[in-house]
Amino acid sequence: MKSFKLSIVLLLLGSLTSAIAEVSIDEQIAAIGTATPQKRVELVNEFKKTLSTLSDQERARAITQLRSQMQTDDETQTRTQTQTMQRERSRVKQMEQTENMQRLQQMSQHQTATQVMQQAGSTGNTTPKQFMRGK
Repeated sequence: MKSFKLSIVLLLLGSLTSAIAEVSIDEQIAAIGTATPQKRVELVNEFKKTLSTLSDQERARAITQLRSQMQTDDETQTRTQTQTMQRERSRVKQMEQTENMQRLQQMSQHQTATQVMQQAGSTGNTTPKQFMRGK
């Protein structure tokens, strides 16, 4: 009877330790995911110490969970970089369009000025001032 009670107590303790380890692992993985690179090194080292105390199954589960979290972080970072690049391309394209419009306006103004000068020359007026006065 004593060995049965002892087995149950050990089983409950093992379950409790496993549950505490799961929470601790979840917290550690969340902290690793949000840490700065310098802090991440420390947290990963702590995580490795925690892994060394786990059973093979728990260790495999924790490593899979960490990999999944890191992959999600990488995907988020890639998505953010892609969006930033797209916005930058859009800005560059908009700047190019604005520059082209300005260039066209300048060409149009130059062409108009040239036509005015030609008309002034054909009527005998030699300067724009004289042309404007009608002389």
